[in-house]
Amino acid sequence: MFGDYFQKQSDQLTLGLRERLNKRGLVLPSKEKDVSVYRDFYDFLREHLPHNFSLATGKVRGKKHILNRSIDCLVYWKLCNKVMDMAGGYVLVDHLYSFVTLEENLSTQQLLTHCTMTKGMKALYAATRDIPDNQILPVFSVLFAYKSSIPLLSHKIALMDTAREKEIPVNHEPDLVCILDQGVIVKDWESGGYRAVETGKDTLMWFYVLLMEYLDRDGKVGFDAREYIKSSREYKEY
Repeated sequence: MFGDYFQKQSDQLTLGLRERLNKRGLVLPSKEKDVSVYRDFYDFLREHLPHNFSLATGKVRGKKHILNRSIDCLVYWKLCNKVMDMAGGYVLVDHLYSFVTLEENLSTQQLLTHCTMTKGMKALYAATRDIPDNQILPVFSVLFAYKSSIPLLSHKIALMDTAREKEIPVNHEPDLVCILDQGVIVKDWESGGYRAVETGKDTLMWFYVLLMEYLDRDGKVGFDAREYIKSSREYKEY
């Protein structure tokens, strides 16, 4: 049931990005990412997330500190319509459930940049919530890419190498890397490492299932999408 639906959604996302990139044409490099080309992705999330969650693009602040970096996509619980106005245009990290980096063609450098940003965001969340060093931080880091010429296994190794070389605490690492039509890399909290799974055409479906599980950290969702997947398809995992 879910498989066919999400395959069609995946095709529409890819087509939408291609059309927007072609319409925009070649642009000079700049400090600010042009996230307007990902409008179809934002529309997809708005149409498929529970109503008590909202999306934003921008910066996040805690009670005392600010993460001075614009995030491509912030998924947060909206307390009221004016909460961002009250916070000076920032999303409050207390209300943040997930943050997403969007890439058209994922490179190793983009992956490393996301790891560094994740460390800062999770440190801000831990400091604001006064969470112990060894506890899982329920603000979930996601990197969503439309494609990648680099194999899934290479990205998995890069994640682990970066954590070791930069001494990133295990609970400050990314939770999910998703590459459309290729696969997902998921944080394995039992081993402390990662699992790479070649989900192919089912990748968007599993991205959605996992994101919904992340957002259900305190029972606000109440919907287990995994229960509606009836396929017995097996995926290559490493």
